[in-house]
Amino acid sequence: MRILLTTRGSSGHVLPLAPFGHACLRAGHEVLVAAQRQHGANVERAGLPFAPVDDPPPEEWMPLMGQFAQLGIEQSNERMIGEFFARIDVRAALPRLRAIVEDYRPDVIVRESWEFGSTLVADLYGIPIVRVGLGLAAVEELTVRLAAPAVDEQRIALGLPADPAGGRLRETPYLTMVPEPLDDAAAVAPAPALTHRFAAPAAKAVAPPPLGDWWPGNDDPLVYVSFGTVAGEAHLPYFPALYRSAIDALAPLPARILVTIGDGRDPAELGPPAANVHVERWVAQDRVAPHAAAIVCHGGYGSTLVALRHGVPLVVLPLFSADQWANAAAVARTGAGIALNPDHATRPVLGLPGDDVLAGLAPAVRRLLSDPSYAREARRIAAASSALAPVDAAVDVLARVYATYTGVPTGARA
Repeated sequence: MRILLTTRGSSGHVLPLAPFGHACLRAGHEVLVAAQRQHGANVERAGLPFAPVDDPPPEEWMPLMGQFAQLGIEQSNERMIGEFFARIDVRAALPRLRAIVEDYRPDVIVRESWEFGSTLVADLYGIPIVRVGLGLAAVEELTVRLAAPAVDEQRIALGLPADPAGGRLRETPYLTMVPEPLDDAAAVAPAPALTHRFAAPAAKAVAPPPLGDWWPGNDDPLVYVSFGTVAGEAHLPYFPALYRSAIDALAPLPARILVTIGDGRDPAELGPPAANVHVERWVAQDRVAPHAAAIVCHGGYGSTLVALRHGVPLVVLPLFSADQWANAAAVARTGAGIALNPDHATRPVLGLPGDDVLAGLAPAVRRLLSDPSYAREARRIAAASSALAPVDAAVDVLARVYATYTGVPTGARA
């Protein structure tokens, strides 16, 4: 089969999709990733072939950032998904995405759930499509509801049947690496018959690679701090202020503190760190997590799942996206960590966490390090994750989708 993976392309969107691409490659299928041109390095770092689509024009999306600054978390999430992802991104990507499909002729499209242009292309060209979740089931359902109006407008403009309720977005096979205990059983979720849960690729049964010798002679517990790859970008207000505040709060702890800030920033901007603090632009989270006693993050999909996959408890300080707040609540609900989210209803979406929130950071980390119940619950979720079918089994799902949609067994393709 030829598999086309479609994504916006930022790191947090590529990384959940990449394991499915590699599973297809291991099974002998062809894979191509369509993503925004500006994010090509993320696709290439994931080790997958890249086909660029056009970036959204700055003059269309930058004004939204100013508007977001005046909105709360939920209101800005509605605008981000409904206006930015489902309209501006789609309008920019669609011409090149159509050309890629016409040239590559994929048998199946596998989209991440915040990329919507592929849903139009799939119907235009009669290609089966599968969705890879970027969050909890409740977040996926909310995403469909918020995106449906803008996607439907573009469906109608292309001569496709109207879909005002988002059924075409919702009623496709749904692949996720979220273990069931992390999802809220009471929340509206994708249909069980369409849901397929998979374990992330297992690490080899060898000792994890050592970290750099950044704290010679110090064997205190390791606390890893990451606010993801987007928070440090220049159009957001978090760097360096938030990072300095976190470092100042955590440096007095009897711990080794590793902070990553993203490729686009200079560690020197944070000033000379304390002896127990080390700052890097990028370290693979799967490399760090086996060494960590606690992880401080913003509740991004990748950061949260990597920590819990390794059984590491979390302090979650959500920032700018509604799914981060949902992940923080889920971590707290399961007992696998602590959510620093008391200002959900009052903080503007691009506002910095208040002094009262940041004052809770060091005490929260102390609790994780001293109370074994958090690590125990994190290991429970890790066990549920590792018990899932391996991600390579997703290839069988794609083969069945293709055969069901076309009536042609995958081995019979011309």
